[in-house]
Amino acid sequence: MKMLIFFLCLACYFLLATSYSFAIYDPLSVPNNRVGVHILSPDELSDAAKLVNNDGRGSWGYVTVPIQATDRNRQKWTLFMTRAAELKVIPIIRVATTGDGPRWLKPQDTDLIDFANFLNDLPWPTENHYVVIFNEVNRADEYGGAVSPENYADILNNSIDIFKRLSDKFFILPSAMDNAAPDGGNFMRWDIYLSRMYAQRPEVFEKIDGWNSHSYGNPGFSSSPALSGYNKSDSFKFDLALINRFTKKKLPVFITEAGWSNAGLDDRTIATFYNHAFYNLWNNDQVVAVTPFLLFAGAPPFNNFSLLNKNHQPTLAYQTIQTYASTGEPRLEVYPTPTPNIPSPTSVETPTDTPPPPVMSPSTQNLWQKIVNYITKIIHLSRFSKTITVGSKTYQAEIVSTQSDLEVGLAKYTKLEENQAMYFDLKAKTIQTFWMKDMKFDIDIIWIDDNRVVGVSRGYFKDPYALIQSPVPANFVLEVGPNSGIKSGDEVK
Repeated sequence: MKMLIFFLCLACYFLLATSYSFAIYDPLSVPNNRVGVHILSPDELSDAAKLVNNDGRGSWGYVTVPIQATDRNRQKWTLFMTRAAELKVIPIIRVATTGDGPRWLKPQDTDLIDFANFLNDLPWPTENHYVVIFNEVNRADEYGGAVSPENYADILNNSIDIFKRLSDKFFILPSAMDNAAPDGGNFMRWDIYLSRMYAQRPEVFEKIDGWNSHSYGNPGFSSSPALSGYNKSDSFKFDLALINRFTKKKLPVFITEAGWSNAGLDDRTIATFYNHAFYNLWNNDQVVAVTPFLLFAGAPPFNNFSLLNKNHQPTLAYQTIQTYASTGEPRLEVYPTPTPNIPSPTSVETPTDTPPPPVMSPSTQNLWQKIVNYITKIIHLSRFSKTITVGSKTYQAEIVSTQSDLEVGLAKYTKLEENQAMYFDLKAKTIQTFWMKDMKFDIDIIWIDDNRVVGVSRGYFKDPYALIQSPVPANFVLEVGPNSGIKSGDEVK
């Protein structure tokens, strides 16, 4: 079993000196199709491609899609990325926690590690791996029920460190603000929020790779794009004017939500508004992508923003946006192609004067295989050479303590006998975090503080990326077969 080392204290982890060699590129340094759309599910990708690429007349438009912490399904999202490459669509992934009644849970650093590991394993179609860190965090309902720019500044800073350590191709975007939010109670004005973020973590504005904006026509999602203001369709300009005080970087802008509601406007007016915005506002030389909210929603409240009507037919707004699609030429991700092991012509030529190699008889082959199996079994058993007693249970354990052995753990085995175990000497007493990546069977994870069991957790091999934490600090771990019956308080000898 591979261990996810969560070194002692996250604070120390993030204070370690870092030197990144960024592999991201400026998306505006290549021909770029800025047309995009926001979708709610990866299943909508094919329909989204028709819009952002104008039915194949353009290419490499953008799609913003959220992924919740409970939706990290490898097969589902691998298929999404593979289809994105086939359809020539650039994904912008917005990470989210999970809903807790009317609000979203407040994110934790463990959420960031989980997301980073999961997203790093997906086959992204482009070199830049665009990730948005949560959503409209100046609203309490989007951030665990409380507005906290200081906490989000820390979370964003940690996100950048965590993602970049895994891959320098992650292109990190901060949460967009709700620029129409008032100040007080469950809301904080966008400019006050950003200023307090800067006071908490001034370096974070140097570390982000781009800017993220929600450029709605407010108030009421019905204001004309001919009007300018911090809560209007050109709100990204007001964002930039403020953050230019915090950083000298010229940040590329991603408008990941925008649009108007048909609750108070007819389809023709909305189409006219989109035409004006794309032609006069969103053609700004810093704007990379505009992904209007929303391709389709069949029920309130989001159905008022749908670019496909209730019969799934394009609205006039959809058709207007589609005309702005162009041909993009992003730098594509290149994955190694396995080379078949085909011998060269010279290696298969056999000189006529060289006798053919001897052929073993079936009985000799059978004997040889038995010898190999026996030696393999002896080597396997010899590893489980230490006797460990936990409560009334006794195991023959393999002891691991080196970094490489800790990371692999039981993942190198296809099964574990009932009386076998693996004992991890972790050197330091802290909250330990494991996962089940590459495991082939379920186990019980026994958390040990010196010579006493302090907790028992179940590890499921079918849930390889779930983080499993010790309930209290531990400096040893014993992994055994499931349903062991071991309990907290048992003595370890």
